[in-house]
Amino acid sequence: MGTQRLYRTEGIVLRRRNQGEADRVLTLCTPEGKIDVIAKGARKVRSRKAGHIELFSRSSFVVSRVRNSWDIVSQAETLDAHEALRSDLLRGTHARYALELLDRFFAQGESEGGPALFDLLNHTLTWLSQDDDLDLVARFFEQHLLGLAGFRPELFRCVERHDPPVPANPGGASEPFGFDPEQGGALCPSCYTKEKARRGLLPLSSQALQLLQDCQREPYTRLRGRQIPPTVHAEAERAMQHYITYHLERGVSAGAFLQRIKQERAI
Repeated sequence: MGTQRLYRTEGIVLRRRNQGEADRVLTLCTPEGKIDVIAKGARKVRSRKAGHIELFSRSSFVVSRVRNSWDIVSQAETLDAHEALRSDLLRGTHARYALELLDRFFAQGESEGGPALFDLLNHTLTWLSQDDDLDLVARFFEQHLLGLAGFRPELFRCVERHDPPVPANPGGASEPFGFDPEQGGALCPSCYTKEKARRGLLPLSSQALQLLQDCQREPYTRLRGRQIPPTVHAEAERAMQHYITYHLERGVSAGAFLQRIKQERAI
């Protein structure tokens, strides 16, 4: 963003909170990193900024740099409102989950995440607005966000010590693999059988492991449209929630709310 007093950036609104009588403080994901800015007077009825700083929106911002305080939004213009995420509870909750996950794994600062993180979030919100398999979008987002954050799970080798390493390529295996958040990834069937009594391990079918592997190595355009059984989705989701909770040392509140919605709709 340089050192000029005024700068322009694209940003996706991650969080908003009220400040004073009429202002809003925004947390934005930008191509330069995650930043906080303040939109003066944004809560006033006639504010020109109000409609351009909605949650999930990707907007173009002109921002005034302020020393020792929040930078101030001078202008804002919506580029993609992602309106479907605010009108559909299930899509919106998936989107909130993605935003919260990014917010937890990436700190404030112009060096965190960069353009790759911004592009990942922007594409994810678009897919969540348009596609039918929201769980697939979530699993893809998790794998790539964790990779950018330095926490990508190892899914192609058994994380137990082997000489030589044992591949965790599921193939047509009938025995369950394992998933160990502490060691950072998958266990081959042999190691899982030996260690499954150990606390924190989860079984992982070959189909669920294959899904997570594909989310790491395939572009989303190749995954889109695949018919994935709900049981496989549920298993992969359980493994990733376990892994994320272990590394964050707490759960993701939007993820818990998402589970409640799914349970209620399944009744």
